[in-house]
Amino acid sequence: MNLYLIRHPKPDVVAGTCYGSMDIDLESGWQQDAEQLSSWLFSRLSGSSKSYHSPLIRAASLARFLIPDSLESHSLSELDFGDWEGCLWSDIPKEDIDFWTQDIVHANPYNGESLKILNDRVMRWWEEVIEDFHGLESLPSNMVIVAHSGVIKVLVSQLCGWPLAQAHLINPDFLSVTELSISMSAPTTNNQNNQQADFVSLKRLGAGDWI
Repeated sequence: MNLYLIRHPKPDVVAGTCYGSMDIDLESGWQQDAEQLSSWLFSRLSGSSKSYHSPLIRAASLARFLIPDSLESHSLSELDFGDWEGCLWSDIPKEDIDFWTQDIVHANPYNGESLKILNDRVMRWWEEVIEDFHGLESLPSNMVIVAHSGVIKVLVSQLCGWPLAQAHLINPDFLSVTELSISMSAPTTNNQNNQQADFVSLKRLGAGDWI
């Protein structure tokens, strides 16, 4: 199965703003790049496809533009930054940010979701999707997920067996595609059995590559 992880277009927000669960609309004109993305994507989709998206406007708008029958899942929402939502990063006390980065997986100085909580939410959703298809052997040829940076970081790190503490090193740009090819023999992400998914490729494309 080809898994396409697509980050939403650039939102209409002041540069340097901390936003996660905030429901922000997109900058005007986003449809132009989305048209190019659509042409690129559908030239590669063959066989059966399934699409899922975050309910937040910035992701849902793109998902419905690309695939009108895409399924919404609240599990694909961005990390909730709690007290930091809507603040400028430059206005957040440095000691709070330092505390967070010292244990980026578990720390939660903003009273929202830690990375671990986001991880558990997203991966629980992933396991449920796999179960709904009755295992990897019954998955569609393609799966498209339109979501957020944090969600993509979690999925890539966990499905590829990378440490969650290094997920921040994955940096999907706006309107980028991270493509993973999943082997049909790959197990689900059941860490209790020390299993990891088997991927044959990992490709990243940015908006400039649609042309």
